[in-house]
Amino acid sequence: MAKLSKEQIKALQENRCYADDWSKIEIPDDFKTDRIQDCYFKGNIKIGKLNGKVDIGDGIERACGIYRAKLNNVNIGDNCYIADVKGWISNADIDDNVVIENVGDIKCTGETTFGNGNPIEVLNEGGGRELKITTKTSAQIAYLTVLYRDKKNLVEKLNNIADKFSASFKKNRIYIGKEAKILNSVMLNNVYVGEAAEIKGAQYLYEGTIDSSKEAKTEIGNGVVAEHFIVQKGASVKEGAMIFSSLVGEGTKIGEQFSAKSSVFFANSEGFHSEACSAFCGPYSVSHHRSTLLIAGLFSFYNAGSGTNQSNHMYKLGPIHQGILERGCKTGSFSYLLWPSKVGAFSVVIGKHYANFDTSDLPFSYITDEDGKSIITPAMNFFTVGTVRDGEKWPARDRRKNKKKLDLIIFDVLSPFTGQKMIKAIKILQELYDSADKGVEFVKYNGINIKRVLLKTNKKYYQLILSKYFGDVLIKRMQKSNAGKISEILKIDVQGVSGKNEWVDICGLLCTKERLNKLISEIESGKIDDFENLQQELEKIYNSYEADEWNWVMENYKEYTGKEIVSDIPALLDAWKEASVKLYDMVLNDAQKEFVGNTRIGFGIDGNQDADFEAVRGKYDTNKFVKQLLERKSKVEETYNLLKGKL
Repeated sequence: MAKLSKEQIKALQENRCYADDWSKIEIPDDFKTDRIQDCYFKGNIKIGKLNGKVDIGDGIERACGIYRAKLNNVNIGDNCYIADVKGWISNADIDDNVVIENVGDIKCTGETTFGNGNPIEVLNEGGGRELKITTKTSAQIAYLTVLYRDKKNLVEKLNNIADKFSASFKKNRIYIGKEAKILNSVMLNNVYVGEAAEIKGAQYLYEGTIDSSKEAKTEIGNGVVAEHFIVQKGASVKEGAMIFSSLVGEGTKIGEQFSAKSSVFFANSEGFHSEACSAFCGPYSVSHHRSTLLIAGLFSFYNAGSGTNQSNHMYKLGPIHQGILERGCKTGSFSYLLWPSKVGAFSVVIGKHYANFDTSDLPFSYITDEDGKSIITPAMNFFTVGTVRDGEKWPARDRRKNKKKLDLIIFDVLSPFTGQKMIKAIKILQELYDSADKGVEFVKYNGINIKRVLLKTNKKYYQLILSKYFGDVLIKRMQKSNAGKISEILKIDVQGVSGKNEWVDICGLLCTKERLNKLISEIESGKIDDFENLQQELEKIYNSYEADEWNWVMENYKEYTGKEIVSDIPALLDAWKEASVKLYDMVLNDAQKEFVGNTRIGFGIDGNQDADFEAVRGKYDTNKFVKQLLERKSKVEETYNLLKGKL
């Protein structure tokens, strides 16, 4: 880098450029004065090479350079294009190949950590579950920090890790990463802009980080207002969204005037039109409709119907209540839940519920209201085509492009987590049946009502699902093994933990309590003291899933049936075949409902109802998903015969 010569200063002045002190400007050896016009320089300025041209997306090439801009204490990398800065670019480090056009102020005012370490009141609006958000905060790290508040040492250590990372970000200059674009935006104040990020039409961004990379570009769009925020790689925030003290996770989409305060949205979540307040939205949480409010709740793999709402305020001690919807839940249009409540995994909530209930040990349920009474129908949601489709669409819709993904996700619908709940549910339903007065219509369980006449039927449905799950895991093991002996096929992986373990869902990551407790102990002892090591240990838990699942199935099959798998494989395969065929038939029957009866109302406005319906919706037997289900059903027999033959 060199100082400006007198000739270069004169040339810049002829280009209508001004400087408080020309001696504070540093330039490269091949500096081109014709590429700097109508500029005002203040403080220390470094300018890189100004070669080549850029296209900002409108098909018009622009020569790299600095045009019509005011700069204060700015370092500019090579081959940047900066034009039409109405305010100031101040206290900024701009990397190579950056494009900035038609902006107001881009500045740093004082020392900042760019939103890292900002504590937000997530899950409980009344406080007490504060989370320090950072660019490295994963769903699992947030879950441990927010949900394990009784472990004060753990929370303190996790906060220390967040503080340590945030301190490394602390600067009094902003950074704009390589190949980033900032166009038509009004104000960026104390904002870190990652590599290849695109900011187009933002209204006001204050104290935040937009993490980004070439492989996972992050986008901020028109009219966005964001304060004290973190946006992780590959996410997008557009269309007038308002984000306050919130984290937007990898691959997440926020837009269409969505409003969020003190909330987190982890991998591949979506928020449009609606509102979130102190919402802990784990991976794949979706809210698409106006009048929908997510407040003070834990959600994951969740879909909110239009007008969904919850209450966390009894008008006594403030908004101190909270609720939990375990993974895979849905809420119907204008459903209402009174916090505190807890809903079991993969359940559907329809209607308005004014009772506080806990259905966590009754997964795959329908929860409805009848004359103001909350009613649960256990197990039935497993047989819907929607649940089967959900289990397949989530991994297929992973938008994360970065190689190292923060949120660690086990997508399985059937797992030791739901399996242990179904085993409990079978016992619960049997006990309720045995103790219920035969003359009553409903029995009460944990604040909710169950029809007495359905207790035995729903119990059998859970048994059917378990038979399929045990068989699925055994068959997966047998198909992966080339060994001819059963003893080799069933050999327990020495890396797996005991099958007697309870399982937990750490916001997308399914694991045993033994592994989780070991991780917690290592954090509390200080052995794990930064995000990198913490993520590595979480990845070890993630990679242990298959071995631990096998051990759980081995142990729980024995406890559930009284028989060892090794001596009961033929019977297990028989039960698996029968259960699989029945389940596919039930799901196919549910899918068929989409093609008959009242579903055709609204088609064929002037006649030809069937023809119009089939032109739009197609036929049942040609539907892509139905054909897939029929194919899988046919493979049940094929798989059964093949494995029976091996035995």
